[in-house]
Amino acid sequence: MSAWTASHSSLRWTEASPSSFVGRRTERAQLDEAWSAATRGHRQVVFVGGEPGVGKSRLLAETASRLERSGAVVLAGSCVADLGTPYQPFGQPMTTLRPAVADGTLELRASSRLSRDRVLAMLDAVTGSGDDVDGGGEHVDLGYRQDIVDAVVETLVAAAADRPLVLLLEDVHWASESALDLLSYVVESTSTTELLLLATLRTTAPDRSAGLVDRLARLYRLDSVRRIDLRPFATDEIEEYLVREGRAADGRGAELAARLRERTGGNPFFLRELVRDLAPGRDRAVLHADGPAPQSVQDTIESRLRTLPPDARETLEVAAVIGDVVDPDLLLRASRWDAGQALDHVDAAADRHLLELRPGADGLLQFPHTLARQVVLDLVPLARRTHLHLRVAQALEQPGPRGATRVQQLAHHYDRAHVLGYTAEAVRYLLEAGRLAEEALAHDEAAQLFARAAALDPDPETADEARLRAAACWVLAGDLPAARDLAETVAADATSPHRLRGAVMYEESTWRSSRPSGRAVELLTTALSATPATPDDALSVRARASLGRALVYEHRHQEACELATQTIAQARRLADDDLLVRVLEAAFMHGHTPADLPTTLARAQEVSHLSRQKGDLWHLGHAAFQRSLISYVIGDDRGLADARADLVRTADATRQPYFAYWAGSVDFTRQFVTGRFADATRTSETLVELGSTFETEGTTGPWSFQQFMLRRETGGLESVRGLVTGDEDVHGTWAPGLLALYTELGMSDVAQRVLTWLVPDEYASTVAGSGVLALLCDAAVELEDVDVAARLRPAVATFTGMNLVVGGLVAVMGSADRYLGQLDSLLGRGDPERSFAVAEQMDAAMGAPVHRAETLAAHVAHHRRHGPDGCDVRALERSARSTATALGLARVLRRLDSVGAASTRTTHPDGLTDREVEVLCLLAEGLSNRQIAGTLVISENTAANHVRNIRIKTGCENRTRAAMYAVSHGLLT
Repeated sequence: MSAWTASHSSLRWTEASPSSFVGRRTERAQLDEAWSAATRGHRQVVFVGGEPGVGKSRLLAETASRLERSGAVVLAGSCVADLGTPYQPFGQPMTTLRPAVADGTLELRASSRLSRDRVLAMLDAVTGSGDDVDGGGEHVDLGYRQDIVDAVVETLVAAAADRPLVLLLEDVHWASESALDLLSYVVESTSTTELLLLATLRTTAPDRSAGLVDRLARLYRLDSVRRIDLRPFATDEIEEYLVREGRAADGRGAELAARLRERTGGNPFFLRELVRDLAPGRDRAVLHADGPAPQSVQDTIESRLRTLPPDARETLEVAAVIGDVVDPDLLLRASRWDAGQALDHVDAAADRHLLELRPGADGLLQFPHTLARQVVLDLVPLARRTHLHLRVAQALEQPGPRGATRVQQLAHHYDRAHVLGYTAEAVRYLLEAGRLAEEALAHDEAAQLFARAAALDPDPETADEARLRAAACWVLAGDLPAARDLAETVAADATSPHRLRGAVMYEESTWRSSRPSGRAVELLTTALSATPATPDDALSVRARASLGRALVYEHRHQEACELATQTIAQARRLADDDLLVRVLEAAFMHGHTPADLPTTLARAQEVSHLSRQKGDLWHLGHAAFQRSLISYVIGDDRGLADARADLVRTADATRQPYFAYWAGSVDFTRQFVTGRFADATRTSETLVELGSTFETEGTTGPWSFQQFMLRRETGGLESVRGLVTGDEDVHGTWAPGLLALYTELGMSDVAQRVLTWLVPDEYASTVAGSGVLALLCDAAVELEDVDVAARLRPAVATFTGMNLVVGGLVAVMGSADRYLGQLDSLLGRGDPERSFAVAEQMDAAMGAPVHRAETLAAHVAHHRRHGPDGCDVRALERSARSTATALGLARVLRRLDSVGAASTRTTHPDGLTDREVEVLCLLAEGLSNRQIAGTLVISENTAANHVRNIRIKTGCENRTRAAMYAVSHGLLT
């Protein structure tokens, strides 16, 4: 560790601070406890929150100073509000550690998958200190963000290997999305490292962002992550401070402390600044409510500013425009005064505690607190502030290395000064900063920079180009609504030469969230019609492929399939692999029937092959999801595992929640079918959180149905019985799910009504909707509705040899042959034995004991209805009951008990079912089919089917003989 120096000099407060440190005993004890655990190899994270000026930084600096004296290595970084680098606050710590990584002083773990050179390249991306952007240095392909976050973790672990490490991160409420992602990864990946991570954040609006709150909420669930909220000082703590500062003479400390508590609200920064300004003999003014003492931090700073000469105040204003931390050289270049005069101005500001030398040996200046700088800025009129931004920007333009940090500063200052005729400079540097952020894989920040450049650019063509770059970055960042908004702006502009690209981008940001694509169809159709016919132009081919995908969501399948066939052929003819990958990917959505699955699987496999060759994980991930869905449907367990591996690889490398969501969907599938319901419940909760990060809607519905499936299998639906009335609006809910709930709760009458409403005379199903078919079959069998069963049978038969699924692995329902066997058993047709055998083979191939237990229970129910017919029904039941008991399958056990109880009751003659006996008794009373249907709350067709089955089973040619049959067999009571 001797080869590098780690200090916490970036913190505003240090041990050498001229003011006393008081109070915070409980908080200091908590931090000491966290440090003790960290030194035992249990990484600790403490977020210190509170209002501005409450003492967050001072507490951390005091703690760091004390721990450094006890042998800890202390690294510190901070965030700034005005256009900081994408990975702040990690830039400063990584800048400190990089030389030691480069010369080998810090040894990377042998298990690290990154070479030392690769780690150094990633650290350059984090620090923004790579080659001079004007120097023509060779660009390093950073690949995917996983390498960046891994490099930071490897560096921190190496630094903590020799002695415990304290990492201080200030003002993380100003951290970018990329930095928050990095912070999350560091916390998640260092659990056994001797590391204490301390971070400060404001907990008051407007600095408390929803993104930060969501990120921290997830981190708080991890072990060894805690939060400390600092409160303002109490009166006794203020009195202690006055004693330490020698301001409690004449025994009036308590009285003065009470008045200061009232004046400052106990805010430590305001307290310090107010006490600083109290000259001897002025204490009494503070004690009076109508005294001249300032009422806020702003009053305090303003009173000092009024004592500065105008020239010195102008220099201080330039410093405030530069930032919280001020480079004296830049300040001198931006000042209107010569160096000597400007330095005199700095001294005058320092004398009034408005500027101070930053601790350490870097010679930089700083404001005593962000609040002080903000007060100075707020008092500068907008027009004047704009001119000051221009002076700073022009000072930054002077010769010298132009790294990423300097480019971002230039972009910020020229942006603020663009109204003075410097729009071209603002756009140029915003685009350059966006490019650098894009290359550093900071997609959120790149998107914001490109979008800002587009908003300023007076040239419509280049502005639209910037909008599309921003939209592409938003897609990579997972913010699909933002991407759609920008893409639509371009696509809807009839004068834009990028109109067709905008329409393609709009569709690509739409299908990922399975949203209705009417607008995408409109934009693509209009843009294509306005574009000269060039069938072999790559963009035209890609646009037509996108149109085909959009048409699928509009249920225009024939047109969609024709476009897919044409565009794939064109891409092959052009020998353009990039284009081929995109059009094949667009064609994934066309496989909606069982007959389409081989073609769709072949396309997904081809995309996977091409993507692996190119190292393109984005398209590999999309293909992997299609492979996972199809693998489950066709019963390919190995294919499902391979697809999951590709999804996890893509999600890890890209840090894209979209792919993590689909990988989690595969995990949920495997956990559910193997009976690991506790794991499945946790995965479902994770999925709804992941879904909310890349789309604002669309994942709570899947989560709700997953919860239903879990409770259905484990017997947890009784807890919601009191919430279900039977009067629910089928139009305002997902009707198949409502039907399933009614069915499982035994609410036969309302279930029958919903079932009849849902199933038309002919029913067809898509692959993604096949799980709904399973729910309808469950209801038809439970209600013994032979009419609906007959209508459903052809649709189920098309899926024989396959599994049924709801949506994109939202829920998995098992073998279609199990449902076919149940329908045929109810209908008294087909070959149920064969269907159940095929279903069992599928269940075994998938390693799915939950599905197998359901199949066995259905098989048992079939034989209880029609007799054993040579089958060892007891053995079937024992096997089903054994699995159900071991896995806690309450639904299966209930069904087994139900059919077992039925077998012990009086057996009806000639195999009549309970429902058929009910119908027979009503026949004997002289009721018509319509009257029977009304009495039993079934359809008239179902009643007629029951009558037909009765006649077949009993041999009665007419209703009169059927009535006589009922009397002779004692069925009437």
